[in-house]
Amino acid sequence: MNRFIKRLQWSQAGGWISGLGGDITIVLVVLVATAFAERTVEGYLKEGFDAGSLKGPEDDDHKKPFNIICKEKGYPFETHKVLTEDRYWLTLFRIPGAKGETREEAIAQRKPAIFLQHGILDSADTWIMHYEDEAPAFVLANAGYDVWLGNTRGNKYSREHQTLNPDYSDEKEEFWDFSFQEMAQYDVPANIDYIREETGKWRIGVMAHSQGTTQMYIRMTQDNSWWKWRVAVFVSLAGVARLDHCGSSLLTTLAQHESLIENIKRLGVYEMFPADYLQSAAFSRICKGFPIVCKLAIQLVANENKELDEEKRLATFMGHYPSGCSLKSLHHFSQILNSKRFQNFDYGKEKNLEIYGDEIPPEYDFSNIYGNKIIQVYGTADLLATPEDSLWLKEQLGDNLIFSQEYDLGHMSFLLAANMTFFDDVMEILQENTWW
Repeated sequence: MNRFIKRLQWSQAGGWISGLGGDITIVLVVLVATAFAERTVEGYLKEGFDAGSLKGPEDDDHKKPFNIICKEKGYPFETHKVLTEDRYWLTLFRIPGAKGETREEAIAQRKPAIFLQHGILDSADTWIMHYEDEAPAFVLANAGYDVWLGNTRGNKYSREHQTLNPDYSDEKEEFWDFSFQEMAQYDVPANIDYIREETGKWRIGVMAHSQGTTQMYIRMTQDNSWWKWRVAVFVSLAGVARLDHCGSSLLTTLAQHESLIENIKRLGVYEMFPADYLQSAAFSRICKGFPIVCKLAIQLVANENKELDEEKRLATFMGHYPSGCSLKSLHHFSQILNSKRFQNFDYGKEKNLEIYGDEIPPEYDFSNIYGNKIIQVYGTADLLATPEDSLWLKEQLGDNLIFSQEYDLGHMSFLLAANMTFFDDVMEILQENTWW
């Protein structure tokens, strides 16, 4: 490994990289280290790793697509394509019925519809990664809900646009020019209205995790009347708004080294942590022999307390993670962390004046949110949506809250916890506030 680092240092001294600054050195060291680690793991596995280790995946779900997992477990499944106003194609998954029901039987019952939206770097897969009797999507389906699952623009299921190619050099910068601000403006209404039209329901439920909640809160501040007319209940899992106390290694690094983002752009990189074969395969194999490495990979975003999650399902999850996101989304979060404001994207003074009419980007105004039903659950060990920032969010939501509770959970624990009893509370509140 040392010889690779020495070669890198020599190259920098030679000047070919010096114009981009020291941050690029960090990027390249990470890339070299990743490649080195990949070869090491492959060698370790070939030398007799016990594939039956209890710390590895218990089944093949870590390498199966969403539809196959549903089919093999006996759930009806559909795929839908949704076109946004700004011409992105989004993929929606649907589990319309309970285990053993046919699609026709399920739809005939006209069940209440609920829309699930994942967080950053994630996908709809996340809702079915836990054991079948613990995974939120399957729990909801078996409880009588028509479950719809979104995929954020730019993730592995939604890398499509009517005219732009996310991989073509002349178009990729424009394709990836979005953050959760655009998701709130375009994706949220496109998905919700599509579900309402397909089901014939006036109102639906919404459940979101992490960045998924950020989209929803921004949408509510933008057009509360639109939201109230369409959404009966909103479940906020590890809600993210202000990040004053954020301890996420990735976001704090970006916030402390803003030049790193510009240097990444200079490399022509606008998509972060794409779900290519090498990454997903590496994570899944590493999980089998080194589960602590998987925990550290999750900590890249959220610094999990390793004792809180179900270790045996962690390898399954890592076979589907990461699923990609835009660099701009990470940049936007780092801006919120630095500014200590839940604000629109900061383009710089000149462009801010052009877009917002002010040199400073406006904050998202929670006073615009009223008359809603919101369930807020957050974790004591969450270093992304920290307890302190969650309490700030609780204060902003005020009378909109019909339930707010703190649990001994980390950020990803809301999907992978060893103890998922918090979801019993969520289900009870949902059933007390039924919609049709």
